[in-house]
Amino acid sequence: MAAKRKRRRVQEQGEIPMSSMIDVVFLLLIYFIVTQKDEIFEAHLAVNLPSPNPAEEQEEDPDRPIEITVLPGEVRLRDSRVTTERMCEFLAPRAKENPELTVIVQTSTKALHSEVINVLDLCRSVGLTKLSVATLND
Repeated sequence: MAAKRKRRRVQEQGEIPMSSMIDVVFLLLIYFIVTQKDEIFEAHLAVNLPSPNPAEEQEEDPDRPIEITVLPGEVRLRDSRVTTERMCEFLAPRAKENPELTVIVQTSTKALHSEVINVLDLCRSVGLTKLSVATLND
């Protein structure tokens, strides 16, 4: 009987009080919840704001891509409707100035393929070779 009692005492001496451990865990949990800082995702975005005086004319960036939009029955150059001749007059001097200029051709899914091909052929004829074609969400 004496041997059994000694074993129980040895086991009792090795136990760790769990109630105080649980208290410490809860205190740490509360500390981390209170001190957590929310990350502001907008702080990581690069935003280009317009100038405060819209009346001032801004110089055109020569490396800025030229955007041409092909819609059913019409072609738009930087959001203004143009004819083929007018587009050629606009693109030719820019192509001579910078033959590496990028042209982005945005096309509607309803536009005729021949209209898109005509725009691409016109760009190629003035010497612009960096052409990108994108589809608009109609």
